[in-house]
Amino acid sequence: MRSLPNEDDANDCIGELEESEQEFAQAAASLTAAREGLKIARALALPRTGSVQERESAALTSAEYRLALEKLVQCEFDHTLLKLKRGRLEMKFHFWRTLEASRRNA
Repeated sequence: MRSLPNEDDANDCIGELEESEQEFAQAAASLTAAREGLKIARALALPRTGSVQERESAALTSAEYRLALEKLVQCEFDHTLLKLKRGRLEMKFHFWRTLEASRRNA
């Protein structure tokens, strides 16, 4: 069973949030770059001849597009994981703050 957070837990949360800022920013930047990279990969893989449907199909089934899509999926996963981790830390800190406020008012 988990115990209620104490001041040390709150300080740990703040420290972990501060330590993960750069990693989170990097993950967000990588996600943005991967989204743009997917568009670029599609454009580069688009053949110059054929119907619109044939060209689109060829681009979306190309190795370059598939690699860019895999990178996007990994970046999305990494970003989401960090976002959830930071959200959990923030929630724990706010829970401690609420407990402390309740103790002071009691």
